[in-house]
Amino acid sequence: MKRILLLLVLTALTLIDVLAQNKISTKPRMFFSAGFVTPQFYSGSELIRAYEIRQNGQSYFQNGESKQVGSYGSNTGFSLGIGYYIPLKSVPGLSVGLLVNSGQTGSTPSKGGYEEGYFFNYLNFGTGLQYYPFESNNLYFKGEVGMGSVFTKNRFINANNEQDFLHHFGIGIEGGGGLGYTLTPFKNKKLGLNFEMQYQLFATRVEVSGIGDDQWRFGSLNLSTGIQF
Repeated sequence: MKRILLLLVLTALTLIDVLAQNKISTKPRMFFSAGFVTPQFYSGSELIRAYEIRQNGQSYFQNGESKQVGSYGSNTGFSLGIGYYIPLKSVPGLSVGLLVNSGQTGSTPSKGGYEEGYFFNYLNFGTGLQYYPFESNNLYFKGEVGMGSVFTKNRFINANNEQDFLHHFGIGIEGGGGLGYTLTPFKNKKLGLNFEMQYQLFATRVEVSGIGDDQWRFGSLNLSTGIQF
């Protein structure tokens, strides 16, 4: 019986904390963030072909037999984000806003030097939600949806032994979700530090020579820290 009463008390306290409103979520706020990002390649004829070339340690340029340039490291890089949230009075703890995120990644082979490389960059702009479910705990959840774009560059030596480049650009949609925690160590409690993990999915259409419209699908894992005020 005591265990049941204790469970009921804990449940009631949790509900009270959930139904109450976190002070951070009561006012409009802007944020800036930066972090570590790594993409995952899912589908797209040219996207997967380029990935397989790197996995085999080959040059992107192929004239008969492709030159071996050594193993590539994984595509990793950094992310930047900016956004602005406005609280929704009808739903305590929930805010809606606009945001922009970007990821810049790249890798080079172990033997190709500066002459060989692959760079994979992406950008999204859209609407986001941020939700603080607890009054006394600064854990938050977030989601976003909007427009996404991708920019790639393949760097290689061509048949004339000259530095050459191949670029691809695509545009489409993006959606993502994540969770984070806000620390408020400053005297001004409106100022906070966010530590966040987010995953995004992109579906873009890229025009590729010899293929036409190539549908690229890729994901992005982002670990970031930022400031909001």
